[in-house]
Amino acid sequence: MQTTNYLPEVDESVCNGCGKCVDACPVEAMALVSQNDPAHPRLRKAFVNTELCLGCGVCVQHCTRGGLALHERPQRIITPVDSVHKTVLMAIEQGMLPNLIFDNQALASHRMMAAVLGGILRLPPVKQVMASEQLRSRYLVKLLETTKSGFLEH
Repeated sequence: MQTTNYLPEVDESVCNGCGKCVDACPVEAMALVSQNDPAHPRLRKAFVNTELCLGCGVCVQHCTRGGLALHERPQRIITPVDSVHKTVLMAIEQGMLPNLIFDNQALASHRMMAAVLGGILRLPPVKQVMASEQLRSRYLVKLLETTKSGFLEH
C-alpha cells in the first residue's frame, strides 16, 4: 500500500458521529471520539490518526453528510515508482543506503566504502559538496542531489 499526499480533515460542525467513515477505513485510521460536550456526553465525532492514514479518501466517499474532505499533507510523501525505487527509499529511510550499494560485507573494500559513503551522507551540505568535489564522482554528485531534492523529506 502506498500513501498519498493528502489527509482527510473532519468538519466538526457537520460530523454527526455516525461512524460510516470508521467502518469504511481500510487501515483503521478513523475513530470516533467524544465531542467533549458536557450537555451531551454521548455525542461522538470522527477523528483521523494521521500516523496510520494512507490518504486514500475512502472515508470521504462514505461520509453522507460531507463532514470529511481531503487536504494536502503538511509534508510531501514520495511514492515509489517501481520496486528498485522502493528499495532505495527504504534503504535511505533506514540509514542503510551504503550497505545496499556495497552489499558484500565479507569484503573489506565493501565495508570500507559503505562506511565512507555513510559518513559522507551524514555530513552537513557544505561538507558534502567539498567531499564530492574532492572525489570527482558523478555518482556521488547525483546521489547528493537526489537526497537534497526530496528523498529524505518524509
